[in-house]
Amino acid sequence: MPENRVCAVVVTFHPRANDIQNLEKLRSQVEALVVVDNGSSEEDLGILRATSQTLNIVFIENGSNLGIAAALNTGVRWAVAHGQAWVLLLDQDSIVTDGFIVSMLKDFEALENRSNVMQIIPRYQDRETGDEESIVIGPDGGPFITRTSGSLFPMKAFANCGFFTEELFIYCVDDDFSLRLRSMGFSIAQSKNAILFHNSGKPSQISFLGKTFTTRNYRPEVQYYWARNRVWLARKYGLRYPQLFFSSLRSLCGVPLKIVMGEKSPILKIRMFAKGILHGLLGKTGHRVSIS
Repeated sequence: MPENRVCAVVVTFHPRANDIQNLEKLRSQVEALVVVDNGSSEEDLGILRATSQTLNIVFIENGSNLGIAAALNTGVRWAVAHGQAWVLLLDQDSIVTDGFIVSMLKDFEALENRSNVMQIIPRYQDRETGDEESIVIGPDGGPFITRTSGSLFPMKAFANCGFFTEELFIYCVDDDFSLRLRSMGFSIAQSKNAILFHNSGKPSQISFLGKTFTTRNYRPEVQYYWARNRVWLARKYGLRYPQLFFSSLRSLCGVPLKIVMGEKSPILKIRMFAKGILHGLLGKTGHRVSIS
């Protein structure tokens, strides 16, 4: 098996024209590309089917939104079954730069502790501002928790650590895998040379008492999953990683204030946020609120 066989997995959900172009740019850099669709419209599916035939993409249709974790697991299992050596996970709106895969693999091979590294991430750069995203460093000097988009895994990562937790549905799926990997004694690294362009979403700036805050403008249903899964993570890993517990506590206290001060539909969002916290404390998971 060639050691550089990389399979990219992209989960789509109502993709835009630019997202289809991202698939074209990615396809030339990888051995295989698996696109898993999570319930897009028939019009979107038609475009994805045609693109898949043109670019020789493996296209898997879930038929409905099964959640990001289930979709990622579908793609990873395909890569396992087809003898791929590496799996690269990407959001549909992430853009790989020229030579991205080559840089990721070279930087992995340059790691002194590579036998213990189960995940390597790129440098993340905002495509609009050009700003590079800072990362939180763990006790071992590597990234503490990571996002799935842009993460490259040797196949043994899933053999050793299992797959993504489907009960979370969306949000914190990547955090959970990073923490599980770390709790099993493995490491995470960051590439020095590979750059991934990402979308910063639709943040707003709020000024209050002379200070400026950023709020993410998540939809009400997203506020539910974000709050629920942050509580779930804190309960599961907080004692082992106090750093996670205190950062989660700050976020869970701060987000409602930001919603009230600077977002639309604050009452509905706060209700969904509170429901998420309650369900997280009760240990309720799964698909409980529809995502449109």
